[in-house]
Amino acid sequence: MTSTLRIFLSVSIFFGMLLEAAFGVTVSGKLTVKTEPVAAIQVFAYPADAPSLAGDTPHRSNVSGKDGLFSIDLPPGAYYFIARGKELYSYYGRNPVTVPREGLGQMNLSLVPLRPAPPRAEPQVATGILGQTTVDGVPLAGAIVYVYTDLTNELKGMGLGMAGPTTEQGLFEAPLPAGTYYVIARMRRSKEFAGPLRAGDYIGFYPENPVKLAEGEVLKIAIPMLEVPEKVERLADSLFGQTSIHGRVLDKKGAPVAGVRVFLYEDSQMLNRPLHVSQTTGPDGAFVLSFANGGVYYLAARNTLGGAPAPGELFGTYDGTPSHSVRVQTGKALKGIEIVVEEMW
Repeated sequence: MTSTLRIFLSVSIFFGMLLEAAFGVTVSGKLTVKTEPVAAIQVFAYPADAPSLAGDTPHRSNVSGKDGLFSIDLPPGAYYFIARGKELYSYYGRNPVTVPREGLGQMNLSLVPLRPAPPRAEPQVATGILGQTTVDGVPLAGAIVYVYTDLTNELKGMGLGMAGPTTEQGLFEAPLPAGTYYVIARMRRSKEFAGPLRAGDYIGFYPENPVKLAEGEVLKIAIPMLEVPEKVERLADSLFGQTSIHGRVLDKKGAPVAGVRVFLYEDSQMLNRPLHVSQTTGPDGAFVLSFANGGVYYLAARNTLGGAPAPGELFGTYDGTPSHSVRVQTGKALKGIEIVVEEMW
């Protein structure tokens, strides 16, 4: 390659990056209510480092037409996608989403009522939230409600606290001091309190998040819930990005282990909150982790969530390297990873 050609290519790449930053890449998809397209809705993208999901944002889509289709141009990066219009609302279930340089397509945002009727029950708390979880207006029992003070943990994990499970009438109460909160409800058929949602579980994001609570105030809210679709498990290898790690969890004899999750960490001590957690392994011990960016990561596997592994629990780290680390390239799939777990004592 001649020096002139190298210079030309370098200049082309540089100006390409400038154009990309100036005009952005395209994210497109469809807005629906029960699979039916909805017109007159806009999608708003809040940068993942935004202090709040309240207020305006410069990143907004066109207004959807009768086909429910939308598109939005924005610089590559991580965003929370929220849709509003016609008294309808959607919080995209994969939020926050990392938008790659090639853009994203075929996003589907399912809409729910923006202001569903609050519960009629009388509160028992002096300050806090009295709420109800519903599916198409019908109470949903067994949901756990999570309260977060900010976006630090991307509205995932245990948060500040939990309430529930909701009653047969879908009711819950959360005593809280005055402050600003995000309220999210999840109903896992497994009855677990944490971990990735599976097909058939339910998720609900209070449409008027974040809420502001004054001292002595009890806020009555309704949280519309949506069922997690079957495609969540079919698309496990690309659900949270085009970079992925595939492997198996085994016991010391080399037999596959079911019921174990694999955790992806950025820190070598694996003490902080993991970046991603896999679905529980099946009889074949297989796992998949998908995420946005390549790099060096650390892997561990266990059959429980939260806290240090206790005696009797299954635990293991990836031992293919001395540091328990793997290196994966952005947009590539790293396969053949094996993690051995054993019972703690």
